[in-house]
Formats: sequence, C-alpha cells, structure tokens
Amino acid sequence: MLTRVELGQRLRRSRESAGLSQKEAATELGLPRPAISQIEAGKRGLDSLELVRLARIYGKPVSWFLEPGTSAHPLEIAANLDHFSRVDQDVLSRFVRFCEEYGWIEAELETSPASPLPDYGAAGDPADEGEAVRQGEAVAEAERRRLGIGGICGEGVVALLDRLGIRLSIPHLPACRVQSAFLFHPRVGAAIFGNTGCGNNWLPLILAEEYGHLLFDRRLGGSIHGVASDDPKALLDLRSIRARRFAFAFVLPAPELRKALPFDPGMRLEAGHRLGVPDLLLLQQLFRCPAEALGERSEQLGWVRPGLRERLGSVRWSEWSRKWDGRRKEPERLDQPYPSRFLRLVLEGYKKGVVTRERLASLLDWERVQAGRFLSWLDRCARLDLC
Repeated sequence: MLTRVELGQRLRRSRESAGLSQKEAATELGLPRPAISQIEAGKRGLDSLELVRLARIYGKPVSWFLEPGTSAHPLEIAANLDHFSRVDQDVLSRFVRFCEEYGWIEAELETSPASPLPDYGAAGDPADEGEAVRQGEAVAEAERRRLGIGGICGEGVVALLDRLGIRLSIPHLPACRVQSAFLFHPRVGAAIFGNTGCGNNWLPLILAEEYGHLLFDRRLGGSIHGVASDDPKALLDLRSIRARRFAFAFVLPAPELRKALPFDPGMRLEAGHRLGVPDLLLLQQLFRCPAEALGERSEQLGWVRPGLRERLGSVRWSEWSRKWDGRRKEPERLDQPYPSRFLRLVLEGYKKGVVTRERLASLLDWERVQAGRFLSWLDRCARLDLC
C-alpha cells in the first residue's frame, strides 16, 4: 500500500511529465491550486473520483498510481518523452535495456559505484533565472571540491562520470533527435545518455549538463532533451538554465580560464577592453574546447560585450584555426558507445564464467561471429597468461 507521500510523489512526477503546472492541474480538476500542492506533499488525501480524473489528465492508468514498488517503466516517468518520435523512443528503450544489463553484471560481480551521488535538490526549484544561475555556479564549485578536480575537465568528463559509476551510453546517432537524457530509477540507477551525432554540440558540456540534472532534479525520475534550437534567444525553463550553468561552471570554471589568459579579464574590462576572437582561439587551443562554448562562458562571466555570440555567427572558426596553427583540425568523434567500466565488468564476468558467449554478444550488441572472434582472442591471451 502506497503512503500519501509516495502517492503524492508519483502524482507530481506525472504532472511534470505531462508539462502541466499545479495551477493548470487544479483548474482541470476544479480545485484551488494549494490543494494540488498539499496532495503532492502528502498532506491531503484524495478520493477515488479525483484520482481517476487526475490519471486521465496526466495520461496514466489509475493502477500506475496505486501499485506498490516501482512497477512503471523508467521512460514512463521521464519528462518530455512524448515530444519524440517512436523511432527516437526505441533508441531510448535500448538505452534502458543497456542500463538494466549494466545493473545485472554489477549484481553478478557483487560490485557497485564508489559512492552515492549527493542530492542538491532539497532546496527545490529556483524562483527565477538569477537564482538558477547562482545555484548552478555554487553547486559546480562544490562538486569540483568534492571530487578533487583541478584545471579544465572537458576531456575528462566521460572518464569522471564512468568512475562515479553512472551508467553512461554515448552512441553516434545522427538521425536521432534525442541529444541527451538522464534517468534516475531503481531499475536503471543513475544513468546518462549522450548522442555524439547531434550537430556540433560539445559532448563534455552535454554530459555535464545531464550530470547537473541528476544532482538537482533526480526526484523527477528522468528527462529527455532534444537537439537545441538554432535560435540563441530560445527560452529555457529554470531547471535547464540551472543545469546548463552548472555544466559551464563545472567544465570551464572561471578561475582556471582566468589563469590561462595573459591578463586579468576584470582589469581589462575596467580599462574598456573585452575578450575578442584571438583570445577565444587561445583558450580553444589550450583546452581543446569549441570557441562557441568559450564564447558563451565568457559572456556569462561578463568578459565579452553583450551579444558577442550573435555577432560572431559569421566567423568561420575553421578559417581562424588554420591561420592560428597552419592546419585544419578535424573534430574528434567518440566511436565507443560503452564506458570503460562497463567493458571491464563484462570481460571480468566472462573470465569468471558469469557471462556466456551469447550473453556477451547481447551485452555489447555484437553479431555472434564478431563476439566469437573476440573471445577466441581473449582465450589465447588467457592461455598465455596475458590477462
């Protein structure tokens, strides 16, 4: 039997997944807004008729709200799922299956993530954009201290999330409109999906943004995010603003950027000068970070003129880069969709007899012939005492 608090949590997640505010849900139900707030907080009960009407409004079966445990599929409670096509939803379903397999191999080998993730969502959602920015910056600084991170951590974000035991999948799917997602659910644990095939977005920033959602918004159970709008002025909800600001401050912290420049940006601003394209290219070369991301971060910190990113839209960064170092650098692409920790666990499971050849092929999404060749090579290494 669910408690009032557990029922209220399911109702809140379903409302948010349906994209409704408390006021809109109250209007549909014919109740004052505080009544919805009290129901979701577990401070007010509701009769069967009210539950039936809420289930209809939120697009869920009544049984979903009443069954004990977490019987719902992880994607059922994830926000924004309905915004994507059936093909994209199938991609996410495969991600869920991957996370479940990840959990299975962890359980078989009796291993688990190093430590639980901290929950910074107790304070609730930000009241306005300014508070969202402050929360994002503050938690990014706190997390860098907690994890002992020094310098710019762009290239190390994948390894960091993997080390934390987050179930991470980073396939290259250009046709998929899902850019990223996070899930937090008993069936999948803490999980992040990042599509390296979505435009020119910088993968470390995408993953760090989803990590921010995990730290702030895990009570939602998950959220799916599509390809960003081409309009730089497109509005973001406050949770997304907070997570994005966290990502920039986590990956590109102001103190580290300041140390990399041959001058103090603050003092230069006082003299009436701001960062320009050559400065951004210097940082780009040092940190292997797209100039567009550095431009946005510099704008956040007030180091460039307002609206610089819009004016730089005509800048051909490849041309500037060739002039800078005399050669064209092709963007790197991560071809391995599975994190190192998962691969190590699978191989360890095979060596211990937990993972069969057939199961390994399923875990790695390989053809049986490909899996057989790999395992034959692994067997030869074992006979030679090389692994």
